[in-house]
Amino acid sequence: MSEHHTSSTHGPVRIIGTPPEERNSRRDWNRRYASGRGPQKEDPHPWLVENLWRVKRGRALDVACGMGRDSIWLAQQGFRVHGVDFSAVALHAARERAARLGLLDRVQFVVADLTQFGFPRDYYDLVIGFSFWEPRIMGDLRDAVRPGGFLIYETFNIWWKWTRPDVPDRFLLQPGELRQWFKDWRVWAYREVGSDQPFTAGKKAVSSIVAQKPEA
Repeated sequence: MSEHHTSSTHGPVRIIGTPPEERNSRRDWNRRYASGRGPQKEDPHPWLVENLWRVKRGRALDVACGMGRDSIWLAQQGFRVHGVDFSAVALHAARERAARLGLLDRVQFVVADLTQFGFPRDYYDLVIGFSFWEPRIMGDLRDAVRPGGFLIYETFNIWWKWTRPDVPDRFLLQPGELRQWFKDWRVWAYREVGSDQPFTAGKKAVSSIVAQKPEA
């Protein structure tokens, strides 16, 4: 797997692989972030905040991290974090914020297509993912968590179509699908929002899990 650095425009953000320019809407996401239309929140996801108390500090991986809202917060909580996304524009902004907060010694951002990323095995104390679903990498995420470590994950499910009928099914979880991926792990918390009715204001149709990998 090749490795090189971006130009000075994006600063010293590591890039792994040389995927095609238009892989998985990379160009579109870069345009969104560059225009300010990509996700801009800086606060961490509530599901992560509510459940982090279960996890001891150590190494963390944030997949599809965007502008680093969760990666940076985890670094502030004492983790050493790898944040991975395929948008160099988003990660440039994430790195700038981490630099302003004095966290560059605790968080590293990597531009990569996650379907081509070389995940380490039994390495992370915590793996997280939010608003991203790619079944092809779920086995890799399971393997990346060390025995006794945790996965905290949340993304949209099929009931999101109540309000977003245009979203393709392949980007949405089916009922029970997320829990099925971790049926042999200890599941500390699980929920599916949106199954019974169209949402009221302020709610999203998401499935969320906190799962712990069995000890070796």
